[in-house]
Amino acid sequence: MSGLTVKPKQVAGRHYPLFETYYLSLDPTGKGQVAAMDAAKFLKRSGLSDAILSKIWDLSDPTGKGFLDKLGVYVGLKLVAFAQNGREVSLTNILDDNAPEPEMVQELKKRIFF
Repeated sequence: MSGLTVKPKQVAGRHYPLFETYYLSLDPTGKGQVAAMDAAKFLKRSGLSDAILSKIWDLSDPTGKGFLDKLGVYVGLKLVAFAQNGREVSLTNILDDNAPEPEMVQELKKRIFF
């Protein structure tokens, strides 16, 4: 991920085990990248608006690769936690270890209309 000279573990801080679990579920074969569709579907589990998720994506994939590497996934998770807790969605405090963990629902429930 261009622009950040930190390691994923630094971004995750005390939430490293959770972030790593999420990452491994997104990249089970160890390719080192998560396709945009898979990452977007996962990030939607945060319950955040599309506008916020778009900003998170732009900060997680600043060079427009169209996929997230490990650092990009970790940045995305940290920014989700910021947004869910009313904090600014920016890279300014990306190393803040006092951020709560992101809350991701297991799966999105489909609305059924009768």
